[in-house]
Amino acid sequence: MTQWENLPEPRPDRPVQPVTPSWSAFTADPRVPANQHLRASDADRDVATRLVQQARAEGRLDAAEHDERALQAASARTLGELEPVVSDLMVASAAPGLAAGRPRAQVARVVTGWVGLAVLFNAIWLMTVLTTGHLLYYWPMWPMLGTGIPVMMTLFWSPSPEADARRRPPRRGETPQLPPAQEPPSDLR
Repeated sequence: MTQWENLPEPRPDRPVQPVTPSWSAFTADPRVPANQHLRASDADRDVATRLVQQARAEGRLDAAEHDERALQAASARTLGELEPVVSDLMVASAAPGLAAGRPRAQVARVVTGWVGLAVLFNAIWLMTVLTTGHLLYYWPMWPMLGTGIPVMMTLFWSPSPEADARRRPPRRGETPQLPPAQEPPSDLR
């Protein structure tokens, strides 16, 4: 028996977990000048690294550029250092007419819910028409309209994930970030 026989077989590379390219994945938006001096967390560096890995897996980066950017992401100290690493990898994935950045699963869930209610309302109306034997007032149009308006608002006028991130309360252990216009004067810091 040679010394190399008991070594495990090499495993194929693990597939890259898909990442949704969004600035809201960072603890604070690196594009905002007031945030660029903030220290990057391990989670921020991880998001940037995963975006670079995904771009490599999709063929948008060659091996040398992937290695260079992965090293930059891993060694970044501030959010401002992460912004140039991933800024050109942020691809708009929303279809025209849909709210920018809205996850497809959320859009599908909203539309499926509305269709389910419409089918239910029409089934009740149809069963009532069939049991009475004559045509009745088509009342399902009103609840369908009432539930359809919020569906349309969700599809076309919802804020982007970046706006959602600005409105969300800070995560546990995260200090809230003031908008640039509301920062205290530098002599009070």
